[in-house]
Amino acid sequence: MSFMISAFRQLFDLAYFIAKGSVAYARKKGVKVGENCRIYIKSWGSEPFLVSIGDHVTVTSGVKFITHDGSTCLIKDEQGKRYQRFAPIQVGSHVFIGVNTIVMPGVSIGSNVVIGAGSVVTKDIPDHSVAIGVPAKVVSSFADYQAKIQSTCASDSELAGITDYRERVERAIAIQASKTPH
Repeated sequence: MSFMISAFRQLFDLAYFIAKGSVAYARKKGVKVGENCRIYIKSWGSEPFLVSIGDHVTVTSGVKFITHDGSTCLIKDEQGKRYQRFAPIQVGSHVFIGVNTIVMPGVSIGSNVVIGAGSVVTKDIPDHSVAIGVPAKVVSSFADYQAKIQSTCASDSELAGITDYRERVERAIAIQASKTPH
């Protein structure tokens, strides 16, 4: 019977996710989500109510928010009972979290931040920074990153009017090549 209930809950969750979208689904699970966010994950772990996300945040596929430390099961008190460690995660506004990033318990990610793909965020990341790696470390200011993107990439303004996706990508590559010194 419990298998049937679990299967029904999973089916209901999937239907809700598809019908209402990823942001509404995250909110239903208990995640605090700001405005104009793009979320590409469905799994929020065992304590989604401990995750808070600001405005204009992109959470890409494979990102995991870890709000507890499961390794505490190895440590027992005098009665043989395990210890528990939970900690909230806070994400500011105007943040991009790259594919397959892991955000650990108790971490705060500031505003105007880029987290590179595959990073493991074990410590707080300050406002206006770019962090990458395992563990994630700040490697650039957001202002330097912004200047680099503006000088090397195609803007949507330069691609206006091109509706065919492949044509848009090819034009963007051509624009990038023209901006890159040879």
